[in-house]
Amino acid sequence: MQNTCEPTNNIPRQIRIFWPEYHNGQFGQFWRFGPCYLEKELKGEVDIRQKEKKLALNFVLEKSGSTLPELLSRLQETEEEARAAYPECDLKDIDGDKFREMMAIDGCFYLLVAFSILGEGMDGFKLEFPDNHRFFGIGCVREAMEMWLSSMFFVGNQIPFVVLKQLMKLRFFQELMKKNKWKQPSGLLKRAVHMLLIIELDPKPVDLIHCLQTCLLGTRSGSDVGISIMVNDVGGDEVDDLPSAVELCRKGIAFAALEEDLGSRGIHYKHGSFNGVLYLPIFKVDRYTALMVECLHKYEIVQKARGIKPESTSFFKLLSELIRTEQDVDLFSSQGVILGGSAEALPEILSEFDDVEPCDYIRCLATTACGQQKDGKNLS
Repeated sequence: MQNTCEPTNNIPRQIRIFWPEYHNGQFGQFWRFGPCYLEKELKGEVDIRQKEKKLALNFVLEKSGSTLPELLSRLQETEEEARAAYPECDLKDIDGDKFREMMAIDGCFYLLVAFSILGEGMDGFKLEFPDNHRFFGIGCVREAMEMWLSSMFFVGNQIPFVVLKQLMKLRFFQELMKKNKWKQPSGLLKRAVHMLLIIELDPKPVDLIHCLQTCLLGTRSGSDVGISIMVNDVGGDEVDDLPSAVELCRKGIAFAALEEDLGSRGIHYKHGSFNGVLYLPIFKVDRYTALMVECLHKYEIVQKARGIKPESTSFFKLLSELIRTEQDVDLFSSQGVILGGSAEALPEILSEFDDVEPCDYIRCLATTACGQQKDGKNLS
C-alpha cells in the first residue's frame, strides 16, 4: 500500500468564517484581526483595542523610521491580491483606504503577537517595547498565551501572508528577524507560526491556519497535494471499521514513525510475508493540541464547501480509529509515533471524529488488516 499524490491547489484558499461560530457569540472574548468579524467585536472593547493597535503601529513605524502614508502606499501594491484572500461579502462596505488602514493596523499587531509567541522562552528575545508595556512587556504574552493563540487561529480571523510580507519589510521587523536565531519549535501551533514568519516556501500558504494544515500534512512533497492510499490485491470484501492500534498489533501489523517533515501525506503501509508495517507521522501532544485539532477541523469544514479535500480531518479520523484507549496511546508512544506528556488526553480529543465518514485509506487499511487475519498472518 502506498501513497499517490494528487494536486489539490487548483482552488485558491480564502480566509472564511466558520458560520456556526460566527453566530454563537464566542468571538467577543478574542482579539479581531481583519474584516471577517468586524461586526462581532464587543462594543465596549472596540475603542480600547483599536487604540492599542494604533499605538503599537506607531511604535513600530517610529522604530522603523517610516510613516503611515508610506506604509499604506506599500500596501496598495498588493491590495488586489490581499482583498482576494477574503470573500467579497466581508468587504462590501470597506473601500480601498479603509482596507489598507485595517491591514496596516491589524497586521502590525498580528505580527507583534506572532513574533512574541515564537520568541517566548528564547534566550535574548525582546520586542523593544517598554518592560511594563500592557501587552508586549516582559512575560505579558506568555501569561495570556492561550488567549492569543485562540485569537490568531480562530477560523476567519487571519491576515493574508501577502500583507504580512509587506509589513515585515519595515526595519523594526527586519532587525527582529536578523538578531534572533529562530529555531523550529516542536509543537504544531508554534511550528505554524514559524512557517508563516520565517520559512520560505513557494507557494506560501495564504494564512496562519493554512500554515498549520501544511505542517500537519508535511512539506517534503510540496504544498497542497492530496493523499490517496491504494491497495493492490489485498483480497476480501471492503471493510469500514479499522481495528484499534493494539488490535492491529495482535493481527501482526507493526507501527513506525515517519521523518517529521513527511507529515500525514507520508503515511504508507508495507505488506511483508509475515507481517505489515504502518508508517505514521510523529504527532506531538501538548496543552494546545485540542485547540489545534478543533481549529483545523473547522477550517476544513469551511474549505470543503469550496471543493478542497479535508486532509487533516481524514488523518484525525484515522487516529480516532487507531487510538481508543490508553493502551493504544502507550503503544504509539513506545514506537515514537506519539510524543509529549499530555498524550493520555488523545482518545477524548479525537472522539470529535467518531461520526466522521471513513475515508478511502481507512477502508483500505481495515480491509488489509482483515485480509491478514484471514490468511493466518497473526503474530499473537
